[in-house]
Amino acid sequence: MRIILIILIVFSNYVSASDIDFKLQKVIEIYGLQGFDCKAVQESDPSLSSLGEMLFESKLLSGGNDTSCSTCHLKDLTRVDGLSVSIGVGGSGEGIERLMEGNGIIVPRNSFTLLGRGHKDYSTYFWDGKVQNEANRLVSIIGDGESEGFHSPLSVAAVLPILARDEFLGLLSESKNNGMESIDSSYYEMRYQTASKALQKRILETNGKSWDELRAKFIESKLDLNKLELSNIGNAIASFLIEKESCIKNQWSKYIQGDHDALSETEKEGAYVFYGKGRCASCHSGDLLSDFKFHSIGVPQGDVGVSIYGQDLGRSEISLKDEDRFKFKTPSLLKISKTKPYAHNGVFEQLDDVVLFHLNPIPFFKDKKWSKKDYFNYGRVLSSRSDMLSYIDVLTEEDFNHLLSFLETL
Repeated sequence: MRIILIILIVFSNYVSASDIDFKLQKVIEIYGLQGFDCKAVQESDPSLSSLGEMLFESKLLSGGNDTSCSTCHLKDLTRVDGLSVSIGVGGSGEGIERLMEGNGIIVPRNSFTLLGRGHKDYSTYFWDGKVQNEANRLVSIIGDGESEGFHSPLSVAAVLPILARDEFLGLLSESKNNGMESIDSSYYEMRYQTASKALQKRILETNGKSWDELRAKFIESKLDLNKLELSNIGNAIASFLIEKESCIKNQWSKYIQGDHDALSETEKEGAYVFYGKGRCASCHSGDLLSDFKFHSIGVPQGDVGVSIYGQDLGRSEISLKDEDRFKFKTPSLLKISKTKPYAHNGVFEQLDDVVLFHLNPIPFFKDKKWSKKDYFNYGRVLSSRSDMLSYIDVLTEEDFNHLLSFLETL
């Protein structure tokens, strides 16, 4: 009798395991999932990668020699800085240290990870989509990137912080002293030319050991400093990111590619919630887990923003359309469990906060308290919330916890 009971238990577990694997196989087929492909990358020049890494880590291109790309994209923090919103020029230290001194300029958006951004299907950059690959054209706030010599959308995205006062240019007094003032004083469409000239002059004429090393690296990469343009810098940084930061290996991709032991039973159930009743894949689709479109989940405004009166109107700042207010690009969920805090303004401290907010925004305000700004104005933001969020059938704590477990595998 005991042997029969053991056999029945084992058989029951086998059938249960096979059932969820069968369901997920159908999900994989229906959604056309193949797993993250580390070889599917954008165009780059491997000979520029070493220069790109130096430029990424160097503070020399910033107005006050105090900020680099790696300031807000730390390797040890999965290429984010761990802050709700970043601290740019004038700050010192890394991560939380930048809040302690209190002298840095606030960059009023959350730092996104750069991992996987060099994938060929990654088509939209920044929270508001100010750089996009549209019908094989590199469209951005500085114009048509391809005609300006950029190799990829990532190349364009890599240089935009150089044109921003809070991220690279520095205080007006600093930009006057270092020749960067002309960049900030022109319209974005003209900034490519003015930035190219200003940076070329600065790199050619500034004395010092660090500058000598940078010039030597440009020459080593076979770039003519007398013809240096902003696109050369963007292509170099992008080449580094494509070569060194674009491969993401995760358990979900392993499962998709046939390793059914890559996920636990709880994680498998979470995957089924994600693609089923949770309807997460309506926006977080494909192997990059983003549709690269713009949606609103009604994120609270927070204390700072890029728009007037400290608001953040999101995509509408680029599209100039009222219907795009409070919409932001669907973030890729790759490495999502390691890139907190969440949302364009980092208002969600933990992953379960932002997942629950998708289901029901009310508990967030109950637990976190209302800010004065949200207390009187949240209705406007709430009205922008996507209709797709109105009928999610995650109705139990078990489903919710399974979903969180799955997100840990991405």
